[in-house]
Amino acid sequence: MEETSQEDVLASSTGEKLKIVVLGAGSIGCYLGACLIGQGANVTLIGRERIQAQISENGLRASDYKGRDLLIPAKEVKFTTSNSVMHNADVVLLCVKSGDTQSAAQLIFKHANPKAIVVSFQNGVRNGVLLEQYLPTFTVLRGMVPFNVLSKGKGHFHCGTEGNLAIEDPDKVSKELVSLFDKAALPATVYDDITNVQWGKLLINLNNSVNALSGVPLLEQLGNPAYRKVMALVLREALDAMQAAGIEPARTGKVIPKYMPFIMSLPNFLFNMVASATLKIDPEARSSMYEDLTLGRKTEIDYLNGEIVALAKKQGVPVPVNSRIVGLIKKAEEDSKGSPMLSPEEIMQTND
Repeated sequence: MEETSQEDVLASSTGEKLKIVVLGAGSIGCYLGACLIGQGANVTLIGRERIQAQISENGLRASDYKGRDLLIPAKEVKFTTSNSVMHNADVVLLCVKSGDTQSAAQLIFKHANPKAIVVSFQNGVRNGVLLEQYLPTFTVLRGMVPFNVLSKGKGHFHCGTEGNLAIEDPDKVSKELVSLFDKAALPATVYDDITNVQWGKLLINLNNSVNALSGVPLLEQLGNPAYRKVMALVLREALDAMQAAGIEPARTGKVIPKYMPFIMSLPNFLFNMVASATLKIDPEARSSMYEDLTLGRKTEIDYLNGEIVALAKKQGVPVPVNSRIVGLIKKAEEDSKGSPMLSPEEIMQTND
């Protein structure tokens, strides 16, 4: 593991470094920030005191399943709990939970330069619209993070799955930022319209709740045909609801969305053959929702499986498995005991 240097930086058109602020520096925000800092980018992280204390003591470490392992000394990490640092930001990367989007938008409006670019790197499909309503003078870009990042404690954030960042930018105002991401080995694909990409990512994120309920690593969960049966039903319901609403989820990985339930239903030997060619998952990877339950935090269930339930209700389509999963996650939130560690049969049973 090597410490990073701050040399050879991509300069902005003015000859100065692009000033980037990450608002909501949790697992995703710290990982993105660390990778950018590792290439000398000018990044300030805004987050919780708990994470600030970890980084102050241990530095900021970012690793991934491919072998990336960056250790950035604490003295080279600008981490704060103060929102006022947004006043001179050129770019704000918004990485807060979807339930905090409105309050985050109000903070950006109060503290940030109205000429700043705001990129929403959040789960769900509604955040971009909400940000545009609250930030009418800002340039708001919708984004998507395809991979999972696990906080391993002591300022260490580990990316356990693959995929390219996505940014909706029809006017190509984010070219410099995209170049920085590419340089930091965080390749970003730019789209004119990201809507179907977000719905495609939502399909993949529906497994977050199943993983959180199971309490086991993603690789172990997906290696269990009974948990995959649950996921196949979850995905079929979601695709039925999307089809009824005229939504065509885009392919965000190597699997075409409509084939996902079929792949989840394959016996182990066939699934393993397909997975080895299409899925890259670290044995340590877990969903962010599992981490939320472990830390006693409110999850994003309303913006994931809950989004499917809401869509299905509008279209008159039954989604009993997604509805049950929403209820189970909300109960786990109330219990505040971490993952309930449910078996596939317990997730599927009709009566508590």
